[in-house]
Amino acid sequence: MAHRARTARQAGAASVLIVGLTLSACTAAGAPAGSPRATHQLVAATASASPSPTSSGTPFADEYQYLPPAGTVMGTGTLQDVDGHASGKVTVSVTPDLRFQVAIRDFSSTDGPGWTVALSVDRFGATAGEPTVPAVDDPVGTIQAAGGDQVFPFDASGRRDRGNLSYFHSVELVDDGAVEAAAPMTWTIPDFYPGLTVADSGPRPYARGTVTTFQGQPVSYAVWGDDNSQAVAARFGITQDELFYLNPQLRRGDTTLLRDTRLNLSAAYR
Repeated sequence: MAHRARTARQAGAASVLIVGLTLSACTAAGAPAGSPRATHQLVAATASASPSPTSSGTPFADEYQYLPPAGTVMGTGTLQDVDGHASGKVTVSVTPDLRFQVAIRDFSSTDGPGWTVALSVDRFGATAGEPTVPAVDDPVGTIQAAGGDQVFPFDASGRRDRGNLSYFHSVELVDDGAVEAAAPMTWTIPDFYPGLTVADSGPRPYARGTVTTFQGQPVSYAVWGDDNSQAVAARFGITQDELFYLNPQLRRGDTTLLRDTRLNLSAAYR
């Protein structure tokens, strides 16, 4: 199988939302069809479900918004070969000290250690296509052995996504810019904003950008001039926190938006 090189989006957080793609919604279905790039090849892509997490009631809830009890499994997947002959069962869970961790159980590879393990916005298999939220991948560690269990704790604090990792569609093993294996993820993270929809009330001061629609619904917004997040959120009838949820590449609380960047407006495309 051919190597699939990493895309240029890794260099920055601003990438264009492509509406005409085959997309898999984290919280909804019915995305546009058709993708301009080749479907990523996986062997026997499977992902198993895990029990629904419960509310943690921790004092960190406001900062993280989603921080379940220690031991909670947040997502699962099965590692499949892309070009590196690797296998294993992947889980993302909460550690006893309330960090997050990626674990690869029964890991096996014929190519040896040294690969980077990363949470990725890439999509594979039936949902292959460009990511729609312009976010970067999140490396969490390096494979240390060619076999056995591999565990990678990473810091849960200060995350822009406030603990909701569901915009990462896979866990990847990356070597020198090429994806060697990937696990499409099934998440049990609850919907932060059930039924979240937007409605465009038209341009206003500090929210004069242009809108892209799909089937009559706004799906993306191109930032213009001195637009700010508060005015853009108000234009679409949502709160700033909801705008940040839809766009985990943004830093929560920031008002400044960079001209010509594109914001996501649909929970289905997060």
